[in-house]
Amino acid sequence: MSEFQIMSALVTPFMKSGAIDYEALGNMVEEQLTQGVDGLIVCGTTGEAATMKEYERFDVLRFVIDRTHHQVPLWFGCGTNHTKETLSLVKKVANYDIDGLLLVTPYYNKPSQQGLYRHFQTIAESTQLNIMLYEVASRCGVAFEKETLCRLFHDCPNITAFKYAGHDYSLITSLHKSHPRIHLYSGEDATFYEGMDHGLSGVISVMSNVYLKEMKEYVETRSDHLKQYLQQVAALCFLECSPSAIKYMLYRERKCENCLRLPLVPLSNASAQMIDTFMKHDKIHQFL
Repeated sequence: MSEFQIMSALVTPFMKSGAIDYEALGNMVEEQLTQGVDGLIVCGTTGEAATMKEYERFDVLRFVIDRTHHQVPLWFGCGTNHTKETLSLVKKVANYDIDGLLLVTPYYNKPSQQGLYRHFQTIAESTQLNIMLYEVASRCGVAFEKETLCRLFHDCPNITAFKYAGHDYSLITSLHKSHPRIHLYSGEDATFYEGMDHGLSGVISVMSNVYLKEMKEYVETRSDHLKQYLQQVAALCFLECSPSAIKYMLYRERKCENCLRLPLVPLSNASAQMIDTFMKHDKIHQFL
């Protein structure tokens, strides 16, 4: 395992009927393992967990546990904007063979900093599982202040990681120095390179569902050419609301159907054509 980890935010493939495509999911997991992924996030935003019923989330989790056989760490996304509901999910997953929980900041409610602290403190006290805090202000409308993070890191020993979908790498540098036990992960495919020298432990990636090999090569070589290439890939992955683009890329490679659950819809024709053009003329492999 490389020092800088690449963990994949796993896509949940659906069939045209709307059901989960477990054959496709199994193939994706096997490919990730074969290519050396450093961990998997199950039922996160990229997995469209917000549109999945509770039993589906746990069915997918059990399936991935069975397919990975302890080969890589597994983190289960079960954050909600209702503390009591999150506590219920945390209790139900307590005996699952996973490495930790990914808990997003409460969305829509826009809690105060004290509300954020109480929410995560309450959850942390209810479980022995490791917890990864997840800040994605563009989706949730709320962000941690540094003081709140530091309080949580100090008061809750099972909060062991922080996924940060932002661009203030001075914050990462500061947290790395003040709380070296905390694993700090980028949640931004487009800019994780900037944080590699600022104390990031790794990246939790969308584009690694398709471009894991290239990302690992970049981590090893720091090639400027690969960096420019992956920045193009990242831009394409977020042409529209994720995971529409990465699902289209997977569809192009015949790895899953191009199906999402409403209110998300498949990529527009204009965006799909941009991806078609890029992937058709992809010459990067000659450099690997």
